[in-house]
Amino acid sequence: MTFLLMTSPSIPPPKGATFVAPFFNSCDTILIMKLVILRGLPGCGKSTIAEELSNKLNSQVIYGDSFKREFMIANSDFKNEEVYLYSYDKITEEIERYFDQKEKLVVVDELFDNKEFVGRVKSFCKESNIEIFWFYIQRDFEKLLETEHQRERKIKNTIEDFKSLQNSLDKIKNEEEVFVDNNNDIKDSVEFILKNLENKL
Repeated sequence: MTFLLMTSPSIPPPKGATFVAPFFNSCDTILIMKLVILRGLPGCGKSTIAEELSNKLNSQVIYGDSFKREFMIANSDFKNEEVYLYSYDKITEEIERYFDQKEKLVVVDELFDNKEFVGRVKSFCKESNIEIFWFYIQRDFEKLLETEHQRERKIKNTIEDFKSLQNSLDKIKNEEEVFVDNNNDIKDSVEFILKNLENKL
């Protein structure tokens, strides 16, 4: 007896052949990874929110700042542009790696003010059938400066730096992006994001 895999019901079967419906086990199922992207100015609370979300959602986290520090430690004569380009490459690699590992949910914490980088991430996600949820974390300049002064690093952002970065961030438009006011209790921001993600993950 001849068995054929049924691919099109409009094609008549050869005489004596029996159709077998296609079967897909769990290993054949296409897994769709979801990305929760937190973007915003330095000191707006992205990393803290990312950590809280990771604990509550049991997800992986990609911290953009970790790659920047990695590059600066290895290159004492670094230029800012080189730091960010390295970070963009590493974040993209991590997203691809988690996709290959069939992770279901990944949280990404990064500035996301570079149009080319944002386009690269969106293109990969579109090609790979990865759904993105954008959250723009916002905090008043006064509170950002307070956080900046508490940080242990030689070069600190000024109000002019924040305004310039804000302008770059605002030029990036993301579909269905949710704005998060993080001027109060950070737990409220986490709950707000979780509420927005309800029934989507």
